[in-house]
Amino acid sequence: MTGFDAYKMYLAVRSHFTRLDYDFFKFNGKTKASEAAFNKRKDIYTFKKLAAKKDANDILYYFVSNFIMGASYVRQFNDGNYSKWKTKQESFTYKFKQDIDKLLDGIPQPYEESFDSLFKAEKGKHPILIREYYGNEISLETLVVLDYCLGFVDNFNKVLTDPVWNETSTLIVKYAPFLTIDCKKYKKVVLETMNKKL
Repeated sequence: MTGFDAYKMYLAVRSHFTRLDYDFFKFNGKTKASEAAFNKRKDIYTFKKLAAKKDANDILYYFVSNFIMGASYVRQFNDGNYSKWKTKQESFTYKFKQDIDKLLDGIPQPYEESFDSLFKAEKGKHPILIREYYGNEISLETLVVLDYCLGFVDNFNKVLTDPVWNETSTLIVKYAPFLTIDCKKYKKVVLETMNKKL
């Protein structure tokens, strides 16, 4: 991979997370980028350095991890965000279990009956699930898994209209294709966590 290849990938990932009309996977990471324009960039060295140090897959997730952590430009990106993201991925089942445990603390037993209350959206009021995320109590990945398996985002979008939620909604949907999600596995984690808390 060359510095120019890394730059093209950066543009594609940035477009994926910042434009509603661009899908990294649908367009196979293709963007309109010219080598002439790349050669004039002040940050050209950053891309060349990345290409020399990392393989294509690492570079992709380096960009993804930095975008989901809120960095918008390559000069704001850092290996710390990527390391945190990798660590989170390696122990995600455990983190997901912790997040479910935390969510269950906020609802009454029996959990099978009250679990849906986590997803209750009302005009002008974020559901428990989203409040816990905004309070840094649960991770973005947990939201992505729950949406992927239960599909709450579309329902929330019908009720919630605030800009903060709109941004979160887009992030959940845009981030999902970069994760490997096994709904059967995570449903089992939810049920096991419920049973342990009884």
